[in-house]
Amino acid sequence: MGNNIFYCVTSYNYQIVSLILFFIGLLGVILSRNLIKVLISLEFIMNAVNLLFISFASYKSEPSYLGYTLVIFTTGISALVLAVGIYFAYLLNKKFGTIDVVKIYDKYKETGKC
Repeated sequence: MGNNIFYCVTSYNYQIVSLILFFIGLLGVILSRNLIKVLISLEFIMNAVNLLFISFASYKSEPSYLGYTLVIFTTGISALVLAVGIYFAYLLNKKFGTIDVVKIYDKYKETGKC
């Protein structure tokens, strides 16, 4: 049992994967023009934060369930944000005929409400 591969995985490995996920999500938010892609990129960012919570909770010397509890709450919040975001994208598509963020901004600017 002492020759298990999971003994080679440290907290730093989880943090590196979380950092990669975070930057992929950040690039997706910055570079994407499609609202659905922006929402998926936000999910990447939230999952990176969840992975950090789990890695910090797993490698603590005394048993604490605070990290796991935070992950449960952030998972619920991210599901709520995604559901509201998809409904918002549906409403924008219904009103403006597109979910391209730049085109929606241009069409909204033409209405004179901003």
